[in-house]
Amino acid sequence: MSNSVACICNIVHPCRNEVAGTFVLLQWIITGLAAIVKVIRPVWLLFGVRTHVPLRDEDYNSTWLYMANGDGETELAYLLEPPPEVERNMPMFVQFEYYNSPHALRPFISNISIEPSDETPFQRHETHEEWEELLEEFKPELDTKMLVHGWKSSTQSRSIQSIREAYARRGNMNVFAINWRDQAESIYYLKPARYAIHVGRAISRLIDLLVEEYYAQPERIHLIGHSLGAHIMGYAGSYARYRVGRITGLDPARPAFENCIGPENHLDATDAEFVDVIHSCAGILGFKKPIGSVDFYPNGGRAPQPGCSELAKIFTGCSHGRSYEYFAESINSELGFYANGCDTLADVAAKNCSGERILMGDPVPFYARGVYFLKTADKPSFALGAKV
Repeated sequence: MSNSVACICNIVHPCRNEVAGTFVLLQWIITGLAAIVKVIRPVWLLFGVRTHVPLRDEDYNSTWLYMANGDGETELAYLLEPPPEVERNMPMFVQFEYYNSPHALRPFISNISIEPSDETPFQRHETHEEWEELLEEFKPELDTKMLVHGWKSSTQSRSIQSIREAYARRGNMNVFAINWRDQAESIYYLKPARYAIHVGRAISRLIDLLVEEYYAQPERIHLIGHSLGAHIMGYAGSYARYRVGRITGLDPARPAFENCIGPENHLDATDAEFVDVIHSCAGILGFKKPIGSVDFYPNGGRAPQPGCSELAKIFTGCSHGRSYEYFAESINSELGFYANGCDTLADVAAKNCSGERILMGDPVPFYARGVYFLKTADKPSFALGAKV
């Protein structure tokens, strides 16, 4: 990634700062207007309204690139600040969904403000009211999974549904899905990237509420995020007053994050008791360097995959979306994804790793530390088992 793409910590200064507050009623109005704009935008294009920048080959990875959305489809993303008219229309609500049974077809849903608020007792009471309907059937005696998507995605994307459905087959757990589609859908990538911190803070409020009011055990809370969602969960874990047991980062987004100075600007190993990361498009769309307690670099075959160039294949041979496919499959896999420990990233690139063997994905051992490499099939089922 070209250095001309600023880190998020420089775009939002100071890092993890808060967006200025506005009235809730105003935000609802803005949300409605944004929905109208989305409908009439194709008409605007006919009249030449400026919605893009030149796509010169020499500017690839500098001002634009192709990225995979939550369904694994490639879309155009601009790595530039959005025009003022786009910046003004950012909704300040996200949807939290709670599935109260393994086979629930429709979740409980609450619209939660991602605007900052002072930590006063009165506002904490208002927050409780805000969440009350969503948490009516929460079961504190069960493990809790929280899922969040990335850019150009929603809770209906495969990045969320594949994992939710796999956990539904296992059953006996609380599952939350966080839908920040209205913020994530912008073609100007830096816009949703800067709002990742605010979505993360909203999730941290839920974590604190579950522990303080609903008697959840923080060590049984597992946060799972794909792409930008991985950093959202990093923010959530770092801002929560209670240290969660685990965060899983599924190919954490690289543009505007990897070159930031300091772990506080992206998902890292300090954000939970245990952080496991699957790097499936390392060096292009996903982080190249290790950032978790344990980092896995799969090699998923030689077939070209959307959104991941030949440069990334030096490390992975995969795609941005393969990370969530691997993780979803690992939840109920009979074969398992077995990985070998590596001394360095150079050993990963050379596929020269012969260290300890452990499982990648949902059943990863919490004692694991370091960098691991594994082979996978190039199509489902991806797991090759222990014989490889």
